[in-house]
Amino acid sequence: MATTTLPSASELFDTLKGGGSDNRYAKRTGQFNSAPTTTKAKDYLASSLRGAVKGFGMLGAGEVTELSDKKAKPRANASLEMLRKITNKGLSDPMKVVQNLRCKEFGSQVAGALQMDPMFQMRQALNEMQGTYSQFTGKSFTTTSPLSSGFVPFDLLPLVRMIYPVYTPLRNKIPRVPGQGTTHRAKILSSVTGSQPGNLGTVQRDSIAELPAGGGIGPTNWPNQLPPSGSQTAYDLNIPYRFFGLTESITWLSQFAGQGFDDIYGVASLVLLQEFMLLEERDNIAATSGNLAVPAAPTCVARTAGSNETAITNATTDVLVKITALNYWGETSTVTGPGSCAVNNTTQVVDVTIAPVAGALAYRVYVGTGASQPTDFYLDATIGGVKYTVQGPLPTSGTTPPVSDTGTGSANDPEGIITQLSGKSASNGVYPADAAAGYYNASIGTTLSTDVVVTALRAMWDSSTGYLADPREIICEGNDAANLALDVRESTQNYLLQIQQSEMANVTTGVAVAEIQNPITRSTVATMVHPYLPQGNAILMSYTLPQPQNNISNVIETVMVQDYVTIGWPVIDATFRQSIFRYGLQAMLYAPQFCGLLQGIQASGTTPYS
Repeated sequence: MATTTLPSASELFDTLKGGGSDNRYAKRTGQFNSAPTTTKAKDYLASSLRGAVKGFGMLGAGEVTELSDKKAKPRANASLEMLRKITNKGLSDPMKVVQNLRCKEFGSQVAGALQMDPMFQMRQALNEMQGTYSQFTGKSFTTTSPLSSGFVPFDLLPLVRMIYPVYTPLRNKIPRVPGQGTTHRAKILSSVTGSQPGNLGTVQRDSIAELPAGGGIGPTNWPNQLPPSGSQTAYDLNIPYRFFGLTESITWLSQFAGQGFDDIYGVASLVLLQEFMLLEERDNIAATSGNLAVPAAPTCVARTAGSNETAITNATTDVLVKITALNYWGETSTVTGPGSCAVNNTTQVVDVTIAPVAGALAYRVYVGTGASQPTDFYLDATIGGVKYTVQGPLPTSGTTPPVSDTGTGSANDPEGIITQLSGKSASNGVYPADAAAGYYNASIGTTLSTDVVVTALRAMWDSSTGYLADPREIICEGNDAANLALDVRESTQNYLLQIQQSEMANVTTGVAVAEIQNPITRSTVATMVHPYLPQGNAILMSYTLPQPQNNISNVIETVMVQDYVTIGWPVIDATFRQSIFRYGLQAMLYAPQFCGLLQGIQASGTTPYS
């Protein structure tokens, strides 16, 4: 089988720029294959052009079939003639070819290149003027031209990425049980004769003489034949259920436009659930049905500034201090009379001691200056402890204390753990006075340390208010947990660390306290850092009684008449709405006496206090 060899590009080029005899012959006869001067390249062009024009007949309105060879040959003739003319024109008069270009510099350079050397010079000129061509023609496509955002795709990750934390350890840990009605009731027998530890000098004697014999049974001698009675303490719990709800809504357009990316209604549903859980966690910690009390005037003491402190400036005569209390929902107002002390404006600082408020999570310190009470006090700091050092330039502008409570409590709120343990729930009239922490210290005044925790554990076991409690977890804030670890690391006790040579590559440094051993009961108290618990607060939690009772399985429970339920509301406008509800009582402590509360914990144990 013969092999067909195609003509080279140069052969085709030579054929197109050839003399006019071929053109005249083709024009006269309409025959290419029989022309006297036919070449291989010419044959190739002729057959290719003839095949190219055969479909011309299918374009017209009257013809819908392919052209026959007889009709295609004249058209192929004409096509070859036109191709030759254009080729010769480009070679003989290059200026006419480029005269319509917008850039005159480009045209003149191309014309000169073609006149000198059609191949090499043209390529060289184009390379040299590439920037000029782009600038003047405006036809360059880049990531910013001709559109500033570029003709590029958007590398958008599918689905919405939710990076916020959803951390609800108390909500997840507290048992949830069913309830009914409008209130939750329990009758608590809190103590009986001999149940309380200590009580020196007051314990009832149970030894008796022999019971009198004879005499029969009658109104005068019957009681004398029985031993004395014991004593008991009891109280009622009658806690009203609370109603909780939250809503999210999305527009029709946001749902429609989100198709192909994410289900926006589904995103809103998930967000609604997570928001509701996060708010419940804060309710569990510190919700209260009554406003926090206004803090009393603090105690202020001036002293010489230490080497690591800055003496007060901007003071005129006295430094005056007011305190407000805060929780998650608001801030109290301040008392009329502030704490005050006279200061030397160049050498002294002022240590402030705060009178704690039951149920508060933190305090704000406002300062002013003057011989008498100034008109304005400005925020100097927000702290979790009960000690603070005023130093440096006093603020002369900024936030002033509220004139009234901004919403620390609500009649619709439940009672949180801190509210119950601190006795705030009793002052609200919801819990009885006996239902409070087995140990409560609102003025720790130092950093969280092993000594602070052990002191609480001792008191919860055998003090006059102790219940032989054995808590199993201490919940604290991150900075307070770090100070607890620092206390262990810097302890005066001796430690022996033995590391083998083969273990050197696997040594991990740092100190963290995972558990504290109760020196009384020998059990361990786990530590948990809660990100939403403000600095200055720590809770010693018992979840079950240390002595199991068959009629009380949990120290704390969440009682739900109706647990989480989501409602998709009927569409009444161009909006989709959904709400989530619950009805019940959360974080209810049946036996708060087995828990403890530490507040007023300092962020720093040395001056300046913070």
